[in-house]
Amino acid sequence: MVKGRIKPPTAVPVKRGPGKNTPSTSSSVSSPTVSAHKPGKFRSVPSCCECGIVVADDVKALQCDRCTSSEIWKCADCLHLSNDLYDQLVSDPKMSLKWLCNRCDQAVMEGQNSKLEQLITVIEKLMEKYDGVERSLATKCDSALSAKLETRIQAMEEKLSRIESNLDHRAQYRDTAVEDRLNSLESRLASTPVVGDNSTGNDNGVTDEVLIKCAVQEEVKRINDEDKELEARKNNVVIFRIPEKRTDDVQQRKESDVTFVKDLFDCVFDMKIVDDDVTHMYRLGRWEENKPRPLLISFRNIEQKDKIMSNLRNLKQPVEKFQGISICHDLHPKERQERKRLVESAKQEHADLGEDSAENYRFIVVGRGARQKVIKIKKRSINV
Repeated sequence: MVKGRIKPPTAVPVKRGPGKNTPSTSSSVSSPTVSAHKPGKFRSVPSCCECGIVVADDVKALQCDRCTSSEIWKCADCLHLSNDLYDQLVSDPKMSLKWLCNRCDQAVMEGQNSKLEQLITVIEKLMEKYDGVERSLATKCDSALSAKLETRIQAMEEKLSRIESNLDHRAQYRDTAVEDRLNSLESRLASTPVVGDNSTGNDNGVTDEVLIKCAVQEEVKRINDEDKELEARKNNVVIFRIPEKRTDDVQQRKESDVTFVKDLFDCVFDMKIVDDDVTHMYRLGRWEENKPRPLLISFRNIEQKDKIMSNLRNLKQPVEKFQGISICHDLHPKERQERKRLVESAKQEHADLGEDSAENYRFIVVGRGARQKVIKIKKRSINV
C-alpha cells in the first residue's frame, strides 16, 4: 500500500466529493495532504477515482501501488474499509497487501493469463513428448524377456535337432528292414523252382508274377497283423515286482493279484478300479515259486491308462507295500527292438564324447512313437 502525504496550500480550498460526509478526525493515521511544490505554484489535488472526493488531510484513501506516478487514489469508503483496517494497512510496515487500480489490475491479469497460456503450451508439448516416449517404449522389448525368449528358442532348436536326428535313425532302420525283406523275397524267388516259361507259366510250374503276388500279399498280411497287435496293446500296462501268492491254486493267485492292484491304484494314483474297468489281467511267463512274474493289465478305456502313465512319479512314496514296483507300456517286440537300438546308439554317442564310462549311467527311453527319446541318469555311488 502506498500512502501519499501532500499538504494543501492555504489559498486552495479543499472540496468534498458529492454525497460524502466529512470523515472523523479521531483516527491516529491521517490521509494524504496537499503541499506546495514551489513558492507561488501548486500541484493539483488528488481525488478519489470512483466518487471524486478530494483526498485531503482528513480523508482516508489508498494510492495505486503500481502506477504511483499517475496519482490514482481511492477513498476508504469506496474500498469498503473500516477505520481500524485502514489504520492497520497504512501503519504496519510488514503489510504485504497491495491495491491496484482497474487499469493496472487488468494489465496484471492479462500478463498472468499470458504466462498461464505459455505454461499450458509448455505442458502440452511435454505431454506430447511423454506420449511419444511411451509409444517408443511400448514397441521395445524388455532385455530380460528378450534373453529368456532367446534361451527358449535355442532349447527348442536343440530339441528339434534331436527329433530330426531320431527320425533319421528310424528312417534308416525302416529302410534297412525293407531292404532285408526285399532280399528275403529275392532269395525265396531265386530258390523256388519254376517249370516252363517264366512269363506265361504252365500247368506244372509257377511264374515269377505269381510268386511276387504271393509275397506281397504275405507282407501286407504281416503288416496288418502288426497294426492289429499294436492296437490291441495300446490300453495295456505291465506291472513288475507285484508279489505273487505261493499256491498252486490259480484262482487264489488271481484274486490276490486283483486285490493288490486295486489297493495300488487307490493309494498311489487315487483311482477306484472296478471289475468292469479291466478287460483282462494275467501274469506273463511260467509260474515260479520264488520269482514274481510281470502282471499285464488291459483297461477298457485308454484314459485310465494315460492317468497312470502320466503320474508314475507317485510310485516314489513311503508306503512299504508298494516300494520297488514299476509300471511300463505293453510294447510290441518291434518297439522293444527299436528301444534297444536307441539305447545302444545313446551309449555309443556317450562314449564318443569321451566322458566317463557309460556303466556309471542308466539309459532310459521315455515317450512313445515320434516322441520317444533316451535320457541318461547317473547312478548313485554306494560307499561301503
